[in-house]
Amino acid sequence: ILDRACFAEMEFLAKSTENEFLVGYVRLLADGANLRSAVRCLRMGKSGDFLKQVLVAGGNVSTSSIVAVRGTELSSVFSGYFSEAARVGEALVARGGTFTQFEKLCDDAILSYLATAKRIPFGVQTVIGYLYARQAELTAIRTILSGRLAGLDGEIIRSRLRTSYE
Repeated sequence: ILDRACFAEMEFLAKSTENEFLVGYVRLLADGANLRSAVRCLRMGKSGDFLKQVLVAGGNVSTSSIVAVRGTELSSVFSGYFSEAARVGEALVARGGTFTQFEKLCDDAILSYLATAKRIPFGVQTVIGYLYARQAELTAIRTILSGRLAGLDGEIIRSRLRTSYE
């Protein structure tokens, strides 16, 4: 319920700015949240009715098309920025495994969209990119510290770091 309210508010605010870049960013965030939810629900063997309850509206991919697909068909509805993450998600549903690479690919998909704004010197795109870069830095710090506390090898920690926004 809270996720739906949060995404509905973000969608409303983005549309009120009449900035297509911001609207596209919010849509991608919704798609990323829905892809993550779909993979988790399919992996747990939950029904389509359960999945309907956790999906958020406002993405590029309709919630009805997400509910209609099965685990091996995620890449047919999630194309573009999330195509690679959807393929890895399909493998998670079919064969199991950890979510580390999948989560990384979902985050990197958002970053790929934001990277398109690097050539725009002024405007909301620059601010959004800056804020996302700061958030990504904090995520990297948490990943490194968590990995060190868990006693993970440096190479494993590096493999879990997201692509940086430069």
